[in-house]
Amino acid sequence: MELKPVADIAHAVLLGSFNPAIFQPAWFASKEILSEEQAKAANIEVIHPEVAQFKTDWLQLSVTRNRFTAMTSDPSCRIALRDFVIGTFGLLEHTPTTHMGLNRAMHFDMMDAERWHRLGHRLAPKEPWKDLVTNPGLRTLLMESPRRDGLLGREYVRVEPSQTHPHSAFVEVTKELHAVPGQEANATPYFVERLGADWADVMEDAYKLASTLVLPVLHGDAP
Repeated sequence: MELKPVADIAHAVLLGSFNPAIFQPAWFASKEILSEEQAKAANIEVIHPEVAQFKTDWLQLSVTRNRFTAMTSDPSCRIALRDFVIGTFGLLEHTPTTHMGLNRAMHFDMMDAERWHRLGHRLAPKEPWKDLVTNPGLRTLLMESPRRDGLLGREYVRVEPSQTHPHSAFVEVTKELHAVPGQEANATPYFVERLGADWADVMEDAYKLASTLVLPVLHGDAP
């Protein structure tokens, strides 16, 4: 049984020092990162020295002084998102950056309330809480570990009830990469290189991890 998310969002985040005012559709079109048609049709929410936000038919971009976030909720555009970020910071290679996060967030329909609750019971057993609080339930579970590939950084898995889909579970997997000590001046080219090399594996690994958590409950194999 293939587990298909009812919503599937990918985003790439870089932390560093940015000039939000330059991140506007016309600039991306001038650099051939977006097409002229996409740039003209973009919905600009704000362009300001402190923040820039706009949307196209497949992309949402938000940039502040210290955070760049590019996101798509269209799974068919995940490669386009990767290429958008690579194109941007391939040009802005001297932009100071310190961390990169690659993320996939999925909403899974648990079919009914019983399975929805069972996932929460499986991941956060209620026995330790039953005499401490009334009717305990999982609100947010965040797990953290070093990166399994040996690179400098952390991995995070967040599980919580979906806020947008009834009886659904939200699972977000983040792989965070840190600048190499002593190589901070070259962090942006390093992140661009790793983004190109790792993107597909990160997206696939996120799905495998999420489905491993959710499928046993849907199949009835989990207590």
